[in-house]
Amino acid sequence: MSAIKTASAISLAAAMTLGATATESKAYPIDCAILLCLSGGWPASAECSAAKAEVIRRITPTPIEPPLQIWRCPVGTGLSGLPSSGGGGGRVNFGAPAFDAIRSIRVSDIQRLVQYETDMLDPNGEPICRRFSSIRTAFYDAEGDYRWVPTGASSLPTSYPAARLFGDEDCPSVYERAVVIEWRDIEGRRDFEAIDY
Repeated sequence: MSAIKTASAISLAAAMTLGATATESKAYPIDCAILLCLSGGWPASAECSAAKAEVIRRITPTPIEPPLQIWRCPVGTGLSGLPSSGGGGGRVNFGAPAFDAIRSIRVSDIQRLVQYETDMLDPNGEPICRRFSSIRTAFYDAEGDYRWVPTGASSLPTSYPAARLFGDEDCPSVYERAVVIEWRDIEGRRDFEAIDY
């Protein structure tokens, strides 16, 4: 981990545990580990491997849970009292730069992403390409609420293979059902993980 990452992680850890009791700090809730490891770009460690595995478990259908349940991390600012839905009412400003990693999380539930060439021809004599998509994406807003909105293939990470193929003029076959989680670390690097189902 770079010096910047280490300093940021230490600052964030100190801020998160400020006001937590010694018992809470020793417990090291998984959601605290998720926040720290995600912010640091998932560095190689047993704690971060366990944290990432928990994120994947939570988003593997069904039902899809919020990947980071920050209200379960003991924070001295009242955040730990948030309801399990992740809904508002907390005294934390999620719009602050310290929470950029949380707000960068996007979970796309690809219920259907289909593209195929038919036997029918258009007026130019070219095969007709059929496309169907049913995608919803969840994110954390500035109040810390975890919300789902209907989206399309354009909401998927550009490096995600199915997203690159969908809409291509050559109409390559695509059939995708998956959950895709995308995030950005504290240095601004984006990455994603896809779980097919």
